[in-house]
Amino acid sequence: MRERWLRLAVLCACLASSVILYLQNPLLRRGGWALVPVLFCSLFGFTVVFAKIRQFAAIRMDVPTFMRQLFEKLERQRLKEAIDLCEETDVPLSRVLRAGIIKYDYGKEEIKESMDNALRYEEPALGQYMALLSTLLDILPLLGFVGTLLGVSDIFHIFETKEAVSLAVGLGDVSGGVWQMVLAPLLALTVLIPLYVAFRFFSTQVRIIEEDIDISCRELLSFLLERRMQS
Repeated sequence: MRERWLRLAVLCACLASSVILYLQNPLLRRGGWALVPVLFCSLFGFTVVFAKIRQFAAIRMDVPTFMRQLFEKLERQRLKEAIDLCEETDVPLSRVLRAGIIKYDYGKEEIKESMDNALRYEEPALGQYMALLSTLLDILPLLGFVGTLLGVSDIFHIFETKEAVSLAVGLGDVSGGVWQMVLAPLLALTVLIPLYVAFRFFSTQVRIIEEDIDISCRELLSFLLERRMQS
């Protein structure tokens, strides 16, 4: 419940900030009200990027060092210390491996199933906000295009109005529409580029983490089965 209210507060803050930026900046006002949703998606997108950066910073770990320490404890039959190490580390990799270690006395399939279930629990958290960020990447170019169409329609309206009363149309008459045609797609594309770079980076990080988990699970399963055969 608290997280829902926090998300709502973030949405409201982004919306309010976008309106304030639009009203207080003379250049942005020239782009028309079509810039408000572009500004909102921009602020919200960078908020999502900041949240993902914090998430990846929190789960960053030295995988080889952790696995070496874990195997040293398991080699000495110190299962409780191995489980404590996983709980102290408290990242997706350690939580998945912990699920396998607590099934140490069970068969291969039970250990594998336990780690698979833990991984399925971790995957949504790793991919959190990725679909939202992808949606923003799809929406921003469309919002910029809407601004362009609104600017074109404004220019045509001016031409029709002036022609109806037989007046010449000057650059000053259509400058508002031209500004709207230019600013909306310009701002949308300017924001789209860093958001796309961030999305590709996050996608790569998720894939790397999932590969590390998969490899570590295989190593742990082989280690546990080998130890069991030796004993």
